[in-house]
Amino acid sequence: MRLPAGARLALLLARRSLSSASSSSSAAAVSHFPRAHRGIWSDAVRAAPSRSSPFSSPSTAHRFFHGTRPVAARDYYDVLGVNKGASQAEIKKAYYGLAKKLHPDTNKGDADAERKFQEVQRAYETLKDEQKRSFYDQVGPDQYEKASAAGGGTGNPFEGGFGNPFEDIFGGGGGGGGGGMNDFFKNIFRGREFGGRDVKVALEISFMEAVQGCTKTINFQTSVICDTCSGAGVPPGTKPETCASCRGTGFVLMATGPFRMQSTCTKCGGSGKTVKEFCKTCRGNKVVPGTKTVRLDILPGSDDEDIIKLIRSGGADPDGHPGDLYVSLKVREDPVFRREKGDIHVDAVLNVTQAILGGTVQVPTLSGDVVLKVKPGTQPGQKVVLRGKGIKTRNSSYYGDQYVHFNVNIPVNLTPKQRELIEEFAKEEQGEDEKDAKAASASG
Repeated sequence: MRLPAGARLALLLARRSLSSASSSSSAAAVSHFPRAHRGIWSDAVRAAPSRSSPFSSPSTAHRFFHGTRPVAARDYYDVLGVNKGASQAEIKKAYYGLAKKLHPDTNKGDADAERKFQEVQRAYETLKDEQKRSFYDQVGPDQYEKASAAGGGTGNPFEGGFGNPFEDIFGGGGGGGGGGMNDFFKNIFRGREFGGRDVKVALEISFMEAVQGCTKTINFQTSVICDTCSGAGVPPGTKPETCASCRGTGFVLMATGPFRMQSTCTKCGGSGKTVKEFCKTCRGNKVVPGTKTVRLDILPGSDDEDIIKLIRSGGADPDGHPGDLYVSLKVREDPVFRREKGDIHVDAVLNVTQAILGGTVQVPTLSGDVVLKVKPGTQPGQKVVLRGKGIKTRNSSYYGDQYVHFNVNIPVNLTPKQRELIEEFAKEEQGEDEKDAKAASASG
C-alpha cells in the first residue's frame, strides 16, 4: 500500500533525525505527549509503510539520506545561560540581560550580535511558555528546531505551512478521535482549556448594599457532578477495571524500524481503565447540567459594573479542575444619594425663612441623619462639604466626602398675613433701594 504524501514526509523527517542513531531498540527516541493528546498518533503509526516501502529498514533510510551530518542545534537553556530546572523568573531575568546586551540598536553592524540576539529571542519564546517548554524538553533541541523550520519559521513547530502536508494522516478526525493535527498542536502550543467551564452571571444590588458591603447567595445554571455516580461515570457499586492492553498506563509503544513512539491505547482511549457499563444518568460524562448555589461576599465600596472573580466556583470538572465564576455587579440608582467615585451628593431643601435667616436642617448621610447648620443668606445652589462622610475606598482607610446642595422652596400659596408681611418687607426693601440710589446720585 502506498502512503499518502503527508505520511511519507512524516516518516522521512523522523528517519532523517534518527539516521545516525543505533539500530538497537534501546537507542531509539521516544516522544511522550500528555495523555489528552495521545489519541491522534495511533493511526499515524498504523499507517507505517509495508515491507515493499523504501523506508522499511534502517539501512534503506541511511541510504536515502546519505550526506553530511547537520550541526546539532544549541540547547535553549545554554543559550540563555540557565539550568534546565530554572524558574520562569530566572528565565525572564536571563533573557532581559542578554537582550539588552545583544540588541541590534546597541550593536549596529555587528552580524554576530544580531545572530545571537535572534537565538536568544527564539529560546525565550519557547521556554517562557510552559507547554512549548514541556514539548521541547521531551523532543530535544534538534527535533524542535526541525519542527520549527517545517512550521514556517514562526517559532511554533506546528504552525503555518507544516500542518497541510499531514492532512492525509491527521485531517478529518482520523487517528483515534482528535480534531485534526492543527487542533492538536494548537492545544500544545497556544494553550488548551482544561477543567470546567467559566461562568459569567450578572447580579443586581442596591446602592447601599454596594456602598456598605453585603453577602448574597446566587444560583446559576452550569455543569455539576453527577449525583448518581458521584462523578465516577459508572453505576454505583462498580469500579473501572485496569486496561489489559496497556496495563493501566494509557499508552502502548509502537515501532516501525528505528522510529518508536508512544501511542494512545485504543482499547481504553488513554485512560488506563475500561468499564463494562456507564452511569445511565450522565452516560459516563461524570457531570450533568444543573443548578449551583454560591455565597458571595461583596466588599464595601463596590461600584456598578465591578466584576468579582470566584476561583473554582464555575462549572464542575470530574478531574477536580472546576472553572471560575465571574459576577458582574449592577447597582441600582438611589432616590437620595448620587455617587461620584468615592464622593456622594445629596440635596437639602430650605424654606424661605431658613435661607434668609439661617437655621438648621436635617440631612441624610450614609451613617444616618445629621443636623446641619444653615448660614443666614444661603443662596439656591450653594453647597457645603462634609469631610469623610463619603464612601470608603476599598483596601484603604480613606473615606470620600459628602456634598450637600441647597435648594430654596418658594411658597406658591400665601395666607393673607404672610402676603401682608411680605408686601411690607418689599416696600421697606424698595425704600432702602431708593435711599441708596439718592445717596449714590448725590455723591456722584
